[in-house]
Amino acid sequence: MSQPWIFMGGDRSHFTGKLRPAVRYKQIHYTERPPNGPEIMRRTGGVMFVPVLITPEGDTLQDTTVMIDALEERIPEPPLIPSHPLDYAVSRLFELFADEFFLMVDMRTRWGYPENREEVPRAFGAFAGALERGHAIADRMSAYVPGLGINDATIPAIDAHLRDLLDALDAHFAEHPFLLGDRMSLADCGLMGPFYGHLYMDRVTRQLLYETAMQTCIWIERCNRPVPESMGAWFEGNYPPTLVRILELIGQDAAPILTAHGAGFRRWADGNARPGAEPDRYVGEVATTLRDVPTTIEARSFVAWKLQRLRAAANDLDEVTAGLRRWGCGDLLADPGVTLTKRHFRVIVDDG
Repeated sequence: MSQPWIFMGGDRSHFTGKLRPAVRYKQIHYTERPPNGPEIMRRTGGVMFVPVLITPEGDTLQDTTVMIDALEERIPEPPLIPSHPLDYAVSRLFELFADEFFLMVDMRTRWGYPENREEVPRAFGAFAGALERGHAIADRMSAYVPGLGINDATIPAIDAHLRDLLDALDAHFAEHPFLLGDRMSLADCGLMGPFYGHLYMDRVTRQLLYETAMQTCIWIERCNRPVPESMGAWFEGNYPPTLVRILELIGQDAAPILTAHGAGFRRWADGNARPGAEPDRYVGEVATTLRDVPTTIEARSFVAWKLQRLRAAANDLDEVTAGLRRWGCGDLLADPGVTLTKRHFRVIVDDG
């Protein structure tokens, strides 16, 4: 038997929740281990993010976007990333939405309720092997909340977005097993990150899901235990009203926040970007709105890289750009001004 892949992650990790369904869907032989910080730092040159995949040959993969692309290239069957241009772009849109906007929702819910603030550090501590380590992890993670635009003014809008999204998802999953039809895709993996890693694992939101979004709970379990040989086809651009409603919610609520990240990066890059150099992780505060509520976020250069990937997925195709604009997502295709690339586990300014 060949050497197994090694998967390092944790159940309450947003991005572990995204990767695990993809690994299981690809039906690879793997061993899951708790993260080994010194080993990860050694393998990545000091980039300590989980999850991490180590291939049977000993290569290290980090960043779920890169990992899923690598899995698809190395193991093309069963396919996870659609080839139809609109489905492909929509799968990237869901990944962007879940990875970068939905942090605002899942960090609000994780740290905004006393029951969760009591439970989560203990869960972290059980996983890490000591309660004090759990509290240290919780303190580090909860410190990100203000920079995400979460405050007393925006919390009602964040909660309203979550309620509307749950209603829309439950209506969709009552008729279709997955976001893009009868087959799991990158779109499902992306949304599984916050939905399993946070909402389904945390006490308050788990109860909310059980009481108001049972079809979504069934989808979560279906994605965590995929049976690809029993799946059908993707929509190939023929989207039902239930999916359109979800896409319109992304355009209404997430697009302004994500666009603000891009604008903040462009402002920083003008005069600061140097070819071959790693940009600042946070590139300054930028004003934006959620459901007409003003807020300020810390713009992240990583979001600019993800916006660039969506722009590449759209590829100036009329069908794709028209769809994104129709759903309110057209501003996400704005030229970032500077081309970013991924090298040695870091986002850097492309040097040609």
